[in-house]
Amino acid sequence: MRKTFIICLILFINLTFAQKGKSILILKDGTQINGFGEISGIQSIVSVKFKNDTLKYRTYKSKEIIGIDILENNYYRQFRYKYIDGGKFPDIMEIVSIDSVSLYIRVYEEAALSNSLLNYPRSINEYQPTLVELENGQKVDVVPIRNIYIEINFPRYSYYVGAGESNQVEHLYTKGLPFSKSFKKSIKKHFKNCSSLIEKVENKEFSKDEILEVVEYYNRTCLNSKGE
Repeated sequence: MRKTFIICLILFINLTFAQKGKSILILKDGTQINGFGEISGIQSIVSVKFKNDTLKYRTYKSKEIIGIDILENNYYRQFRYKYIDGGKFPDIMEIVSIDSVSLYIRVYEEAALSNSLLNYPRSINEYQPTLVELENGQKVDVVPIRNIYIEINFPRYSYYVGAGESNQVEHLYTKGLPFSKSFKKSIKKHFKNCSSLIEKVENKEFSKDEILEVVEYYNRTCLNSKGE
């Protein structure tokens, strides 16, 4: 019992200090600036702060930046501003995977957004760049990115999907919110053109804790076989 408590305490301390650190700020024109950054706030009120040897510490608005990468566990976690369901103002969320259909996550809790998940790189040597068509008709090559997550116990989080690295995403599924659409209904709505995926969800081969695996299956199997 004491060992368990100590482990949990260490984990809590690590998460508490994971919200800030060495960072790369990404401006609207794609310029990347190295320095010290932080993501803080609760729910939809989240701010990005940054400084370096030449820039004073201040808050950067979504109209100024694409996002920020924050170093944690020798790996840069990637946060990007995205427009949800065609909304007027973007929200910042973390990249889970980048592919033909990409996956993002937002967390709602009484702590900094970046405290919520432990994130580690995953080998993607077997993946090749994928040609993705964006909502404006432009076709771009997307290099797949995969992250492994350890989900810490927190009350609510939402997943979003988008095409490639488009700045437009759609809400996929929210866990921990009363009366929210169920996992099965959410998957059926967004991936209705993939009968094999729907069947696997119905048979409980995929659960609500395997959203990344669902999206990976869709990209790997459904897009290449047109849903069969």
